Amino acid sequence: MFSEVDLLFILGPALLVIFLMLVILNARLKSKKLSDLDIALIRLKYSAIAFGALLLLLLFSLPSTPSLSTFGYPEITEQINSDTKILNYLQDYNRAIVRTTQVVHWAIFLFIFFFITAILSVAKNLQTNQIRITSES
Repeated sequence: MFSEVDLLFILGPALLVIFLMLVILNARLKSKKLSDLDIALIRLKYSAIAFGALLLLLLFSLPSTPSLSTFGYPEITEQINSDTKILNYLQDYNRAIVRTTQVVHWAIFLFIFFFITAILSVAKNLQTNQIRITSES
């Protein structure tokens, strides 16, 4: 769907919108009287939703499999008897490989940025609550 558009033009505005939404939701959370663990769990939920939305954008940025199969799979050398045909095959396959690599890199970055940081925040709050509970007893 978006396989011809540069990923930065797709993910840049999406990241900006999601970042602003997370800042607004975080400000709303601070105004409520919730425990630190509750806030961390709610942030984890928001981060998971944002991560899922961005992964959906990345999914639509992948070259679709049917378009790859329409390149054709030459089985005999007579099907690619000219240098032009070979060059076209190589360029089409190279574009698909490069785009898939870009999407994988962005997915790994988003996983680390959104998901892992949120999980670490929850784990830190759980650990802090566990220390408080053991010191009180």
